[in-house]
Amino acid sequence: MKLRHTLAAAALLASQASHAALVTDPDDARTWQGASVGTFAELYFGSNTLANRQQVVTNQLLDDGIFNAAGYVAANLIAGGGGCLGESTDLAGAGDYGYFCGGGSAAANGSTIDNTWFQSNTNVGETVFDLGFQATKAAVFPTIDHGPIPQEAIESTVYLSNDQVTWTQAVVERVWLEGFHPTLGILWDGFTYAVGTGTAATFRYASIIHGGPGALIDDGDDEINGIMGLRGDFTPPPIPEPGTWALMAIGLAGLGFARRRAAR
Repeated sequence: MKLRHTLAAAALLASQASHAALVTDPDDARTWQGASVGTFAELYFGSNTLANRQQVVTNQLLDDGIFNAAGYVAANLIAGGGGCLGESTDLAGAGDYGYFCGGGSAAANGSTIDNTWFQSNTNVGETVFDLGFQATKAAVFPTIDHGPIPQEAIESTVYLSNDQVTWTQAVVERVWLEGFHPTLGILWDGFTYAVGTGTAATFRYASIIHGGPGALIDDGDDEINGIMGLRGDFTPPPIPEPGTWALMAIGLAGLGFARRRAAR
């Protein structure tokens, strides 16, 4: 079952940015599927110390909110992908990672943001998305199928390009701890993350591999729901050309208004 948003709702919410709930307390005691500010301090800065937790806060790495995808356009998977063509089965917040393989195609599963997904290839330039415009950053929507968390959410590396020949590695710049789906208790969704290169350069294409230098874990595969291009301030692109509206697949109507429990 696909989760669809209406174009009317997308147009209504298009001006809203998805960074309204930044984590600002280095001693924030909350956890998200067991991950804390200290977990990110250890994974990204080497150890769970106050100084490193402060780096997490200072760098605005964590957003305790839902990625509001209204106004954004799902990138089109134009090459590669495969592995398990999966569909996550919990749509009601039952609190499990249930899924099955064998549904859809890589192109269909990877070009929509819903409960279907695929697994990327090994080499840069094999799994390629067309972001649809000159983007500065890219949002990645992983699907989680088991722990540890957040390693199993951020288990890929993204590369950006304008010609699909020269690729620039992107690094994680922000993590939306509640993912994109508004329903409470859904565990396969969470830890939507944005990558960038730290420059104002723009890119038309994104390639994603499992593992690599930007991943928190490499166990031989990843589960990718889809990707979206972002401007430098994490906001949507300009109003898309009419033909690109068909790529809009951004969850349920009202996406982003509901909030999940901070701790699961």
